[in-house]
Amino acid sequence: MTVELPYTLHTRYASIATAWSVILTPPIFLNLGLFYGLWYGKPDLDRVLVLTLPTAIFGLFTALATIDRVWKLIQPSPKYRPLNSPPHALDVFQWGYFAVLVSISALISSALARKDADHDFQIRLLSLPAVILMALVATLTLLSLVLHLTGWRLPFRFGSMPTGNVLRPAVYYIVEDVVAVDGGGGAEYRNAFCARYESSAVFRRMIFEVSVVWMLWFYVLAGVFAVLVFRLPVVAVYAVGWAGPFPCAGIMVVWTVFYVRVRLMEEREGLVDAERAPLLG
Repeated sequence: MTVELPYTLHTRYASIATAWSVILTPPIFLNLGLFYGLWYGKPDLDRVLVLTLPTAIFGLFTALATIDRVWKLIQPSPKYRPLNSPPHALDVFQWGYFAVLVSISALISSALARKDADHDFQIRLLSLPAVILMALVATLTLLSLVLHLTGWRLPFRFGSMPTGNVLRPAVYYIVEDVVAVDGGGGAEYRNAFCARYESSAVFRRMIFEVSVVWMLWFYVLAGVFAVLVFRLPVVAVYAVGWAGPFPCAGIMVVWTVFYVRVRLMEEREGLVDAERAPLLG
């Protein structure tokens, strides 16, 4: 019997949108506005300072969003934490987010530390954070899919999954953690999501297929935007590198919503047919 999820996105759009707006607004608006306003509006300012200020603002907002999310996870109440995890445990999504932040911070720091005064090349390097994010997420997803297909069993607790379970596709952990923490679904959602995954072959196949498509899409986007950043005129690359990937990811979000709806309809129809079969026999 398929387990129903005690959660609908129709009542959680606002909370998820608010949480992620804090992360997405700085790079799209403040970062771009500061860079272009200072770089071309204040040509007398030190060029390294102009390059540093937008990324510093981005880092500040990212830090605030990270602190808010970590604070929810380390509360004494286990409401937001992975199932049966020890106090102060973080979820898989948060650890992956830290890995992305470290990678992007290393890129930005190395670009700003260059001593050759080639500001055009610095701008191109500082336009690559979204490319790094997509490439890293795609690679982690690929790793999860390979380990899942080979039946690799966890040697340690991984999120809500105890030792000995087969690793699940990356999208499973992303959905569970984002909805449970950022969407406010909490432990109730984690329990139901796990039960739904285990009880429905259609649901498991859907999670796998969505993981594959997002992985391929992110690899394609990372390659395309890396080429654009190093090929386009330098005046355009900062906007292209920082803002360009977001609408492309939005396309995938829309596809995912409709694809999931179709797969869940097929799942319900299959259950109805299975229930009718004994009566027809």
